[in-house]
Amino acid sequence: MKRTILKFFMYFLLFFSLNLLVNAWFKPTLNVLTAFSVAFGTSAGIAWVEYYVTRKLAEK
Repeated sequence: MKRTILKFFMYFLLFFSLNLLVNAWFKPTLNVLTAFSVAFGTSAGIAWVEYYVTRKLAEK
């Protein structure tokens, strides 16, 4: 579980920084809340699916 949380934070930092960078380049305003929510949802989804698949494969 600790590894899953660390992966979530790695994904979150990656997606958050990339979202801020894209917002800074293509939009006149920097939407930090939008970047946060997109990064949080994407990171949580990826980490949860990865944890679920790893757990299911370990049962076999």
